[in-house]
Amino acid sequence: MSTGQKTPTTAPTTRHTATPRPTTKAPHTTKPAPAECEIVSNAGNCYNAGQFCRNADIGNSTHAGNGRMIYCRQDGSRGRWGY
Repeated sequence: MSTGQKTPTTAPTTRHTATPRPTTKAPHTTKPAPAECEIVSNAGNCYNAGQFCRNADIGNSTHAGNGRMIYCRQDGSRGRWGY
């Protein structure tokens, strides 16, 4: 005798296993100076205001690491970057 009701069925259980991520890290490299720095230090970094500048850079200007224009001027016996 049929009552018209269906018996509930359970879905088969599936197990998902996580794929392990690679443990190797990329080698540490020095970041190149941003493109907006026209004059960079010997290490390749942008200068910032207050830092010493090379004698060859006195009278020149460049953008600092923060994007502002800085100028290399004589400051006593050394050149220094400033706004």
